[in-house]
Amino acid sequence: MPPTLSADTLLSRAKSAARAGDVVGAVMAYLAVRERFPSNRQVGEGLAVLRPKLADLLAAAQAAQAQGAWGEAERQLVAAFALAPEGTQIGTALAACRLEMGRAPAALRAAVAVLARAPGDPAALNLKGRALREMGQAAAAEESLRAALGHPETEARTLNNLGLLARARGDRAAAADYFRRALVLTPADAGLHRNLAYAITYTADEPHLAEMRERLAALGPETAEAVPLHFALFKALDDLGQRQQAFSHLQTGNRLEKARLGYDFQTDALPYALSRALFKSVPEPVAVKTPASPRPVFVTGLPRSGTTLVERILSRAEGVQPCGELTVVQLAVGEMLREIMGREVRQITAADIASLRARLLEELAEYSDGSPVMIDKMPLDFRWIGYLCAALPEARIVHVARDPMAVAWSIYRLSFVGQGNAFAYDIGDIARFMVLHRDLMAHWRGLYPDRIFDLDYARLVETPDPATRDLAEAVGLDWSEDWLTPERAEVQALTASADQVRRPIYRGSDAGWRAYEAELAPLRAALQRVGLI
Repeated sequence: MPPTLSADTLLSRAKSAARAGDVVGAVMAYLAVRERFPSNRQVGEGLAVLRPKLADLLAAAQAAQAQGAWGEAERQLVAAFALAPEGTQIGTALAACRLEMGRAPAALRAAVAVLARAPGDPAALNLKGRALREMGQAAAAEESLRAALGHPETEARTLNNLGLLARARGDRAAAADYFRRALVLTPADAGLHRNLAYAITYTADEPHLAEMRERLAALGPETAEAVPLHFALFKALDDLGQRQQAFSHLQTGNRLEKARLGYDFQTDALPYALSRALFKSVPEPVAVKTPASPRPVFVTGLPRSGTTLVERILSRAEGVQPCGELTVVQLAVGEMLREIMGREVRQITAADIASLRARLLEELAEYSDGSPVMIDKMPLDFRWIGYLCAALPEARIVHVARDPMAVAWSIYRLSFVGQGNAFAYDIGDIARFMVLHRDLMAHWRGLYPDRIFDLDYARLVETPDPATRDLAEAVGLDWSEDWLTPERAEVQALTASADQVRRPIYRGSDAGWRAYEAELAPLRAALQRVGLI
């Protein structure tokens, strides 16, 4: 609600919403008053009157979560937690919901609120640790997670989270130890088996392979629950050079995951069409009164195109904070698009761009450690480049391009965690998505030819000196010899590239698909049909 409204007006709206049965609206109005007037007596009385509606709010939140409507679930949980701030399970549910949405700072606030009432709550400590990890605060994340150890009901979860954190910092041995300890407690957890698979290199005497096969037989190889095991078995058998068996598991895992997700290509195609319609021409530039601080650099491209390596290279410059893959842009633009679609006249206005700028700067700042430059390497932000150019004229935008066959294979071979990559589990869907990417990038370049720096991955790894010098100039940073040693960067890597990027810059990764050249003939044919190779 607008901050200029008086307390009396907000209280009147809260009471009207309550009478109309809009419990969430009423609670939000009361909270708006409390934010400005913390000791307002009428707020406490109004919330107490609404307390009997708590069960309804929780039921609505659960229903929204079941449908994947995380934004609506968050609204219901915020209202429920306001009515029952002593409800630690409500607070942890809110924190978990916000993590699912990619809103780590908001999740951290919810977890901290729980811990203020229940110090030592292991679920809240886990959620706090996860939020801090997503915000790049690895040491604080580990401290929170270690404080959660020793509670049987959450021990396996805590060990898993510590394992993920260890792998992010490059300590595969520690990660594997955490995952093995967690599997002792929950041997049926297929996700844990997958995590362990990516933390070790398999040899003929590694017992985990037999354990996974035993678990797969117990689950049934055609069940949705078996998907992580199929990807894990692909990794294990690929390590052992058993290509035919490995690829069979990969095909099955991808097929089952696509069926589970129910992916419809139009869910990706429609937003692209909308963006092209809204950006038929360059919109009126936003008036910049105060330059962004920190100044953002966005590293974009297809998933698995090399954005993690580029982030590590950039992090070698002075005054640069690598932030990993943030969801700030996606959430802000998505909300703006939903608002525009609800209008009679569907067009983007100067007010929309100004509002988007304000939100982006506010939410990016929540991740900042005070460095003058921050890197957001969310690959799929290529979808929103036009919006970024319009709202943040001081931002620099890098687009990484890599060999299409190498990218497609790298996408197909991975089980992605989180949302946004549902196209990744079918060869035809991958090819169609790559066409969307190609065509949208051509559109953005036509509108903003001087704002997008295209970085060729092959040139980067073959001739890193001139390539990184060009990159430095494009993003407005000072180049040094340190840019040639990204493996020395003290940066956590939460993506599947966690191991590769800790090696010196090397050639040859684009040819990795040739080990499965015969099996990937359909993929190559699909890319040829759409003109990508």
